[in-house]
Amino acid sequence: MSLGLPTKEWGWFFLIVLEDVPNDTSRVNQNIFPNRSTIMNTPRTLTILAAACIAQGVSAETILFAGSQGVVHALDTDTGEVTFRGVCSGPVSSMAVHDGTLYLGDTNGVFYTYDVATNIVNGAFVIDSDANAMAWLGEHLVVADSSGRLDYVNPTTGEVENSAIITDTDITTIGLDAGGLFVGGHSSLAMRAHIGQDSFQFFAACGSSVQSMAFDTNTMYLSGIAFFGAEQGTVYLFDKFEGGVNYSGTYSVDSDVNATVALGGMLYLGGTDGVIHEMDPSDGTITRTFDTGIEIQAMIPESGIISCPADYDADGDLDFNDVSNFINLFNNQLVPGDTTGDGEFNYFDISRFLTLFRAGC
Repeated sequence: MSLGLPTKEWGWFFLIVLEDVPNDTSRVNQNIFPNRSTIMNTPRTLTILAAACIAQGVSAETILFAGSQGVVHALDTDTGEVTFRGVCSGPVSSMAVHDGTLYLGDTNGVFYTYDVATNIVNGAFVIDSDANAMAWLGEHLVVADSSGRLDYVNPTTGEVENSAIITDTDITTIGLDAGGLFVGGHSSLAMRAHIGQDSFQFFAACGSSVQSMAFDTNTMYLSGIAFFGAEQGTVYLFDKFEGGVNYSGTYSVDSDVNATVALGGMLYLGGTDGVIHEMDPSDGTITRTFDTGIEIQAMIPESGIISCPADYDADGDLDFNDVSNFINLFNNQLVPGDTTGDGEFNYFDISRFLTLFRAGC
């Protein structure tokens, strides 16, 4: 086995070569995964070339937010300045950004396409959904109805191309991280499905109804309230690769936490009182507050959610750290390492991960 991966500064490509070892897949397994007994039906010659870019320092200092007024505003997290950006005609309940387009979903099932550069609404379509949550996945918008239905929507035509029903929870929020699509709801549960699959399984549970969620390098944040109308919220911290019911910490915040964004090493928590709280996730300290005067229902970085299926450390870049995380998860037989979702850990999981990796963000 040959790994062309310097441990510190490294270039644009890395190459993993599994040597041609006729009729001896055990040798390949032992070389790559010395602590595993899994039998992998590895082809005798497997050469994988994956392109990986060095971090480019993409600016993501602006957060877009909106609510029942149908007005989009922006928060500059450097200066704290709040500015008006534009208007759509409906009460906004969810947002997603992709390739310079902001998608706004309103409670009537109307979806507006909004050019981030010009601040102009340039299109709309309608589906049968209250658009309680939304995310961008691949070439589709994933739209959640509060009833527990997910619709995979072609954003060009507005056509619903596939739907899935989740029976264990309603849906208030959607997240995408480490090869998984996550949903959460008032049930207090967070459910996870492997990307490309519709079988959602229990992943985590907290002590509140889940209003919003976010991810960073190692942590899943579930933000919730104890009962409808509560003005005090709680942020629950979980190991994002393991989930479960044993959260690693909780932080209180004076908000109903309708929206949570992880950005630049901080958490931003928005609620119907119009206040965005900037929280240090290392200790729960509120470092700044921004009174926007807007009832906040949805919030997202202007550059979009900086995560994609193979971005296992949620830093917005695909690099060696993501490969290393995947190998560790695979070795320890944790859910995100089973990329095919078949309950087994074998060559097909590696192949699936590298397919996601090559697809980029």
